[in-house]
Amino acid sequence: MLLSLSTRSQSSKSKYTDYERGYRLMYYGQLDSAFLMFNRYINNPDDTLKKGKAYRYMGEMQWNIGDLYGAQESLAGAIRTLDPLNEKHREDIGYTYSILGNVSLDLKLYDEAINFYNNAIPAFTGSGYLLEIMNSKATAFQKKGSYNDAIAVYDSTFALKPADKQLVARIIDNRAKTKWLQNPGYPALPEFWEALKIRTDSNNNLGLNASYAHLSDYYAKENPDSALWYAQKMREKAIENQSPSDILEAIDKLIRLNSASSLKTYWYEEYKRLDDSLQLSRDTTVNRFALIRYDAQKSKADNLALQEHITKQRVLIYGVALLAIGIIILLWAWYAKRRRKIKQDAENEIRDAKLKTSQKVHDVVANGLYRIMNELEHGKAIDREPLMTRIEGMYERSRNISYEEISTDDSPHYDNQIHDLLNDFTNDRTEVFVVGNQQTFWDQVTMHQRNELLLILSEMMVNMKKHSDAKSVVIRFARKDNKAFLYYSDNGTGFSSHVEFGNGLKNTVNRIKSLNGEVIFGKSEKGGASITICFPLEPVKHDR
Repeated sequence: MLLSLSTRSQSSKSKYTDYERGYRLMYYGQLDSAFLMFNRYINNPDDTLKKGKAYRYMGEMQWNIGDLYGAQESLAGAIRTLDPLNEKHREDIGYTYSILGNVSLDLKLYDEAINFYNNAIPAFTGSGYLLEIMNSKATAFQKKGSYNDAIAVYDSTFALKPADKQLVARIIDNRAKTKWLQNPGYPALPEFWEALKIRTDSNNNLGLNASYAHLSDYYAKENPDSALWYAQKMREKAIENQSPSDILEAIDKLIRLNSASSLKTYWYEEYKRLDDSLQLSRDTTVNRFALIRYDAQKSKADNLALQEHITKQRVLIYGVALLAIGIIILLWAWYAKRRRKIKQDAENEIRDAKLKTSQKVHDVVANGLYRIMNELEHGKAIDREPLMTRIEGMYERSRNISYEEISTDDSPHYDNQIHDLLNDFTNDRTEVFVVGNQQTFWDQVTMHQRNELLLILSEMMVNMKKHSDAKSVVIRFARKDNKAFLYYSDNGTGFSSHVEFGNGLKNTVNRIKSLNGEVIFGKSEKGGASITICFPLEPVKHDR
């Protein structure tokens, strides 16, 4: 049963962290809930080592249910988190590489599995777990078909005189099978029986499955009745152990060893029924784990949004409180400050009027003249009539500049205006590439925003021409989440380490701010300038 996700943070007053809850749940076999706790912990950890362990436990659980690729992802998270230079992390790194080896072994990636086991071995020098890893490494060599290498590793492991009888039985059993696979005439039976006796005496039920499987394979050609008997024993023991994969392996042997067609049919149907049930169970568990990961990510995003909302509410409350206090404190000096404010407002109006006029002169005259100069400099042929028309239009607009609003043509084909503007800066030295300049984009942009954006583009292109020495310019228009984006990049000299804004760039920034937008100046992938502009879209009235 999946536990519901909670938005509580790790700073909860509870005495246990999500990591400790997860470890306890895993110990008692409640894997879904344990996976949930570990996944919640890695998104808000208080300790790097515990975070790496949480990733490892998640990967181990995914490996056990057959989610091999999910296990690789979680175990890779453990490797990224744990510090190989920290002695306290050393053993957990070894465990993680060992499980990665097991996952690769199940994926039949034997060389990869051997490499992972080699990475795990240094972490367990002098430890009993080292022998487990060496046995797994030898198994990988066996399955790869490198029998001599496998036997050498088994012999090296056995030479270390392991104290664990179950491990001794496993090494004897696996080494005998490897020698028999290498040479079908090898007398492996005494070693198989020796391993079987050790496992029987120590009640090693899981190991008995392996012994029965190897004995059934050994007798398959020489004594089919004995092979069939051991296959039956393997199935009975696997049912007792509640090991579905071993049950399937035993039934597969029964299908091959039974001579009666009716029994083959019976066991085939039993195999198919159990295999379908096992696959459904694995898929269900894998999907639950995936859902936990998804819900955790969604919960984290919701929590961040909630925290942001709470912060805004607090800022608003504090702002109102401070405003009230400020009003009370400042009431006694209201008259004097009012006179000062009137004087200051008058000065500000004069300054703003000068700035506005200067901005209009820059936009209309300076940039307009520069476009004409650029066309005269790089144009292959000069057409007098269009040129005179443009100069006359610029003259009319500059003559009335003290009171006239700078505006653009409100024709429905605004993309053509943008094309004409950018095309003026395309010549044999500079190529301008435009992406997304389509009428469908401009239909969502208001006339005021178009006017400002045209002036911004003009300023950017003039600055490119005057300062960047760029050979290639890319301009891209895009919409996302009810916002418009303009991406500019070139391969020119780029911005200096200390960008000093002249009037042009200052005007550009002010225009973007007037649209409630943002601008980011940076460095492009080709080393030149990069400018990213975004602003919110407003409702557009289509009343043409």
